Amino acid sequence: MYISRLQLWNFRNYKQLDIMVPEGISIFNGENGQGKTNILEAVHLLCTGRSHRTVREKDMINHSCVWARARIESVQRDGKHTIDMVLSRNEKKRILVNGIAINRIGEMLGQLSSVLFSPEDLYLVKQGPLERRRFMDIELSQVSRSYFYSLSEFNKTMEQRNALLKELGHSKNTAATLEVWDTLLAEKALPIILARRSFCQRLAPLAQENHNILSGGKESLLCTYQGCTQALEPIDITKDFLSLLNKNRDADLKRGYTSFGPHKDDISIKIGEVDLRYFGSQGQQRTATLALKLSELELMKQDIGEYPVLLLDDVLSELDTQRQNYLLSRLEKIQTLVTTAQPVGELFENLKPTMFSVKAGEVIDNE
Repeated sequence: MYISRLQLWNFRNYKQLDIMVPEGISIFNGENGQGKTNILEAVHLLCTGRSHRTVREKDMINHSCVWARARIESVQRDGKHTIDMVLSRNEKKRILVNGIAINRIGEMLGQLSSVLFSPEDLYLVKQGPLERRRFMDIELSQVSRSYFYSLSEFNKTMEQRNALLKELGHSKNTAATLEVWDTLLAEKALPIILARRSFCQRLAPLAQENHNILSGGKESLLCTYQGCTQALEPIDITKDFLSLLNKNRDADLKRGYTSFGPHKDDISIKIGEVDLRYFGSQGQQRTATLALKLSELELMKQDIGEYPVLLLDDVLSELDTQRQNYLLSRLEKIQTLVTTAQPVGELFENLKPTMFSVKAGEVIDNE
């Protein structure tokens, strides 16, 4: 899987961009604020349907324009594919996959897959559960449309239950009405719980192996799914979930929102008994994050049969020499787009990258 061509119109600071992307490693070099990250943002958008930098799609439209467009041509095992997205200040966004208009983001997912590693990801371990849920959801949504739709349905159902909780308050006639929504919420939660648990079970040994190499065998990383129920079988998960919803009902009515469920899930990341989120050093947290990201690459390869595109957004400058070298040693056969404001030097010498210079929204191939 690789991108062969990227085109942008009125996207961020790019009035027009049309570049042919090689299969190996491409390095986009330039000073800060010139548009390097905008290239990776466009790729990430066309892979996942969302920006990693903003929830406002209009932010990606050039400030002097009313529309923006991003288009990718890719080559995969089953042939050539195109993804085309048009953003507008006045209309709904339009998406075409292989020239055919689609109505839902889910129909775009899986057409092209990527793993993004940015400086913000170095806080994956340190920050709250939201970041680790997003980590799971982005990977799972790219390899499984059914997961994406299940997550969307769960969120909609929870929003409706929350609206009902606020409406009912301390009304005495709450049980019958809430029981209907509890049953529906448990039904929508089940596929999410099962998918996330499986993801963590598969992720754990890969992350442990990567971490073992990075730490020189001195530390052992343990990653464990922290879900809303410890039940294992689907029928038991549903029963347990319903029981806990009932147990928390009075508290939910008082708060006006659902306090229990997959929207509170987390991944426990430890070295021995030490929780890295609270007690890990910055070096330990960064090593664990790198191990998780590299493991994500392997999981996606297992699921889709080929490596996704790797996007490294100015992350190498945040890693020490040992971590840099280990990351780079894993890039063979993986198309990688790298942004950096630093001189490349000898770091990529053996990988024979294609060099691009980025300045004021223009990209020049240095080859």
